[in-house]
Amino acid sequence: MSPGLHDLLHFRQFSATLGAFARVHLLRTGVRLGLFETLRRPHTSTELAGRLGLAQDLVAAWLRAAESQGLVDRSGEAYTVGASVRWLLDSPDAAALHAMLDQAVLSWHPRFESLPALMKGAERPLHGAAGEAARAAAASRLIEGRAFDALTRVPQAKIARRVLDVGCGYGTYLAGFLTRYRDAHGLGVELDAEVAEEARRLLREAEVSRRGEVRAGDFMTMDLPQGSFDLAMLNNNIYYFPPTQRPALFRRVLAKLAPGGVLAIQTPVPSTALASRLLGAASGGAVFDLFLRTHRNLHGLPDASSLHATLREAGFVETGEVSIVPGGAARYFWARAPS
Repeated sequence: MSPGLHDLLHFRQFSATLGAFARVHLLRTGVRLGLFETLRRPHTSTELAGRLGLAQDLVAAWLRAAESQGLVDRSGEAYTVGASVRWLLDSPDAAALHAMLDQAVLSWHPRFESLPALMKGAERPLHGAAGEAARAAAASRLIEGRAFDALTRVPQAKIARRVLDVGCGYGTYLAGFLTRYRDAHGLGVELDAEVAEEARRLLREAEVSRRGEVRAGDFMTMDLPQGSFDLAMLNNNIYYFPPTQRPALFRRVLAKLAPGGVLAIQTPVPSTALASRLLGAASGGAVFDLFLRTHRNLHGLPDASSLHATLREAGFVETGEVSIVPGGAARYFWARAPS
């Protein structure tokens, strides 16, 4: 390959990288301002700006940039929303997808912008600033349906009637479980008192509050009955616990499980499986792992083999895995208590 062609190919890749950065902002702007929704029908730049009350020159420039990224289609002077964006608007998971855009711009971008300073030893910030938890919770709902399907393949989950949700957050999994299994009772534990109150509200809205309770406090020190639960869940929060604290966490969960009870841990994990690479989950997981490590109160994604070993060392007698998405970039790790 000639040096000139070699440089052109690398410059093309570099340009594509810059385009990918711009694409997120173009998408988010189009969603937030209703540009894409309006472009379900053809509009010229002048018509679009006038209808939405926006600056005409910026709308025209946005349309040109969006067309260059394949987000809108052009016919003559008129533009319409592109097929990929129409999917984004109409997907059953649209709210979660939009939350992921917000997460990328409002949470990920500031952390990665400070990455050079962090690598040089700057103090890592705390995760949990205003809106961060809510955005993360909304984005995580993207795989909630698939996660519940996977949970049914975890041993004993379908027949569990006493459920403990550790770090229940806004209560979506606890409410979802109690809605699906009408003879089940559940207890959620959430460290943040305001988030716990939101979880209680969700249980009331789901009409399962008679069978579900949420307590605010630290699971590691809270007074809870021993051996009372058939199933314990840790959904997308294992990375809040440092690896050195996980053995104690698992031993405490084990003490709360009935004989033969099961712990189910939902988490992304680093994956190099072909399906994960093709779907983008492998790269997404690697970026998320880096994002986690830029905070002093979060920790990297768990290694699968280490997680199994730690669960067995804590006293669980059997462990296994259930994939949530193809390739296993997100999965449930389960562990059974002694009978």
